[in-house]
Amino acid sequence: MVLLPVRTATAPFADTEVGAMVAMLKTLAGPIRIQLLQALALQELSVGELTERVGAHYAAVSQSLARLRAAGLVTVRRDGNRVLFRTTNPHLPSLLATVLHLAAHATPPEPDSPGDQC
Repeated sequence: MVLLPVRTATAPFADTEVGAMVAMLKTLAGPIRIQLLQALALQELSVGELTERVGAHYAAVSQSLARLRAAGLVTVRRDGNRVLFRTTNPHLPSLLATVLHLAAHATPPEPDSPGDQC
């Protein structure tokens, strides 16, 4: 994972920044991964607890957690015989809320006019 300096989007993004952003958005893109991040933003949970929360198969949850962990978005710790996951970034709840806001306020495309040919 490439660590980039935090900055505002007032200047064009460098190619490395664009690549890192695309990789992160691809990692986030998936209903199970988004549900997992939302649940883990509230508290630490085991794979079994997460499976119940998101209503997905154990294997799908486990694979999604592995992908989120590889991206540095979740971490794991052992508590006795339990393995608990949690988010690593305090900005994730805000990001999820922003994406939901964008989705809720997206403007649907206008239908093509009859004479409009591309």
